[in-house]
Amino acid sequence: MIRFEVGTALILMAAAAAAAPSNNDMARCALIPAPDSRLACYDALAHRPGDKPSAAAKSTPAPAAAPVPAPAAAAPAAAAIAADPKNFGLTPAQQHTADLGPKSIAAHISIVSSDQAGRTLVVLDSGETWSVMDNDGRISSGDAVTIKRAALGSFLMMTPSNHSYRIRRIK
Repeated sequence: MIRFEVGTALILMAAAAAAAPSNNDMARCALIPAPDSRLACYDALAHRPGDKPSAAAKSTPAPAAAPVPAPAAAAPAAAAIAADPKNFGLTPAQQHTADLGPKSIAAHISIVSSDQAGRTLVVLDSGETWSVMDNDGRISSGDAVTIKRAALGSFLMMTPSNHSYRIRRIK
């Protein structure tokens, strides 16, 4: 049985904290455009010996020797997102960013079916398959629908008669 004293445990925790890479180091590695060099930079931060270097990694200089732009100049978009008042108090993962892609799509329902669990599945003319969360029996093949983004990453399917259904994409 191994016994640690409190002092020994504190020294080990302090050493682990000192060995952890800072956000500036991680940002510096993220700015390296060549994949092999970027991986070598991350490996160096983790104090991990690299595997056999590839030919591309041998021809590029070491990450520490390469001039790297300052992290503040490299992320003007991140600074703009952080400066937005609606992002105040949110963690980076929670911050509102512009969703890529369309805000809505228009399609026709090709097939309405149900799976073994009893969930209603809708196949659109584009081949996408969606699961309907709250089917009321009014959905039928051939209906024209509009699918739009809703709150918290969810989606709504709207019919021309203004019925809305919460849906989730399957395929």
